[in-house]
Amino acid sequence: MIAGLAFALRLGYRWNSGEEYFWKNGYVFFAELAHNIAAGNGIALNVGEPTAFRVPGYPIFLAFITFGRDAFVAVAFWQSLVGAATVICAALIARTLFGNAAALIAAGITGIYPYYVEHDTALQETSLFTLLTAVGVLLLLLARRRMSVLIAAAVGLVFGLATLTCATLAPFAIATPALLVVPGRSESRVAWRRLQCAGVCAVVLAMTVAPWLVRSYALNGTPTLSGETGHFLWLGNNPWTFSSHYPIESIDNTEEVALEALDPRERAQLETMTDEVQLDRWYLAKALQYIREHPWRTIGNDGRKLAAAFGVLPSPRHGFVANMVYALSYGPVLLLGLWGMWTSRHHWRDHLVFYALFVSFALVTAVFFGHTSYRAYLDVYLIVFAAYTLARLPAVIRPQMVRLQQPS
Repeated sequence: MIAGLAFALRLGYRWNSGEEYFWKNGYVFFAELAHNIAAGNGIALNVGEPTAFRVPGYPIFLAFITFGRDAFVAVAFWQSLVGAATVICAALIARTLFGNAAALIAAGITGIYPYYVEHDTALQETSLFTLLTAVGVLLLLLARRRMSVLIAAAVGLVFGLATLTCATLAPFAIATPALLVVPGRSESRVAWRRLQCAGVCAVVLAMTVAPWLVRSYALNGTPTLSGETGHFLWLGNNPWTFSSHYPIESIDNTEEVALEALDPRERAQLETMTDEVQLDRWYLAKALQYIREHPWRTIGNDGRKLAAAFGVLPSPRHGFVANMVYALSYGPVLLLGLWGMWTSRHHWRDHLVFYALFVSFALVTAVFFGHTSYRAYLDVYLIVFAAYTLARLPAVIRPQMVRLQQPS
């Protein structure tokens, strides 16, 4: 029932906002990639020009659900289903950790969470990435408890697919086999079965990602997930990163300022570069040069990037009403979620999965940069721990009420 409501809310919001708004505010290059995939032209932005600048998960998903057409209704429908599936995953994760009451609360919050209602049907990879990561986390929790080789293989497959949907998950995905090795709270030693499961997970994960790395190597001479690594590193590490735009506005606006500030010789170099790899290496060298020359400023900026990604106001900002809706929904989830993590810290071994997810994202954000949408996939787990806090409230309040009612 809650999942059905979540589906209706998402589809209704997208239908009401309209097709024009959908295309205007979405990442249309994903649609272009999907068109070429469906037409048999491969992963390319222009016909006959294959590219590996972004991982292919979301464009392949779009090609599958739209058959390569600009099908607004199909995208809205299928991504609403993706959002509803995330609600179910949130409930299952909460039930696995904390029981039925927490599961019901987690499903309810995830179902009506304003940021998800709006962004789950946007033309971007966030909703699919959030679902794949949530499925992977659920499987990982089950694999750690049951030590099933089959489930461990599924963990590797799902996190491989999630990494091919958003490359920022790569550090966590690489660490996933190690999380299967660490024993749970009730175990005192690492069993052979854990090592076996970790090995299977690692092999399947590598096999899932390897075809894309091989393709990237064949195209660019480097086996990388993304052809924009150097570019993104430079965006987050140059003298103009924190101009008047980021994090209040999109980092894309900051890029315009930074490019305009380059000296004529550097701009001339950029204009002569037509090769993706050569261009990305140029940006990488510029970013590393800035980091070496300004180490303390870089460390300070790392904190500002984390504040932008985890802040109670969205980055980039929207109108007053939208900012307040975000703050009044995400703010309580953040506080209750962090409190839930703290009060359940004695189960830290069982919760290593979530700590690793947050640490991995924080490291990637500090090194590169972050916006609210980049962090959105983590809100599911904040909601799960917030649900745990809320589910415990009657047990916490009842003794206090009884004590107050007793005669002095």
